[in-house]
Order: sequence, then structure tokens, then C-alpha cells
Amino acid sequence: MSVLIIMVFAGTAVLVAWRVTLARSAATISRLREEMQEEVRYWQAESARAKVRTAQLEKEVASWSAGCRQGRDDLVSVLPLIIAALERPTSVRVTADEIHDPADI
Repeated sequence: MSVLIIMVFAGTAVLVAWRVTLARSAATISRLREEMQEEVRYWQAESARAKVRTAQLEKEVASWSAGCRQGRDDLVSVLPLIIAALERPTSVRVTADEIHDPADI
């Protein structure tokens, strides 16, 4: 009879251990799944922020490029006037002797 009781307790212990292990494994899997979903949500939010920043940078680059083009065009259009002004002699020439020290006045 004692062998039968030992076998019943052993079988019960095996079933209880199996059930506890199964419950613990299910809890671990559930926790890991929730962590994984949280990480996926985080990276999706990061991706959305990166897309917004990319759009902003594309606008800034386009604006900057247009400004550079405009500045270059302005310089090209004004350059002949600058060259002509540098080549034209000025009507008033001042020599070193004509420059007075403000302290002399």
C-alpha cells in the first residue's frame, strides 16, 4: 500500500510541477511579448519623428539652395558694375599732405 501512496504522491508532484512550470512559462512569454510590443511602439514613434525631421531638412536644403542660387545670380548681375567702378578714376584725389591731423585744428 505504501508503494501505491508513493506513486500517487509522485504523480501528483509531477503534475503540480508541470502546471507550475507551464504557468511560469506563460507569464514569462506574456511579459516578453509586452516588452517587445513596447519596443516596437517606441521605434515606430522614432521613425515618425525621423520622417518629420527629414521633411524639415528637405525644405531647409531646398530653401538654402534657392538662396545660394539667388545670391550667385545677384553677384553675377552686379559684378560688371563693381568692375566698372573699380576701373573708373575718381574725380577727387587726396594726397598725404592734404590730410590734416584732427589735433591740429
